Amino acid sequence: MKLIQRWPLMYNVSSENVQEYSLQVAMVAHSLAIIANHKFGKSLFPERAATIAIFHDASEIITGDLPTPVKYFNKEIEAEYKIRY
Repeated sequence: MKLIQRWPLMYNVSSENVQEYSLQVAMVAHSLAIIANHKFGKSLFPERAATIAIFHDASEIITGDLPTPVKYFNKEIEAEYKIRY
């Protein structure tokens, strides 16, 4: 995941890879679950939220970071992407 750059078609000041992004998403998900439990009386599992967040873009190991317009260009591509990844 660290070898796959995010937004390869987009110019950015600094590049970010899928591994870095997934870690950041996992930390936010974990923190939000803790906040929801303490502030709003929820019964969420922060570890589960973090785990799901880490793997939410795992398909990009195979596909690369596909731009959203490509994923949803037509119904056939969208269906195939969802089935496979």
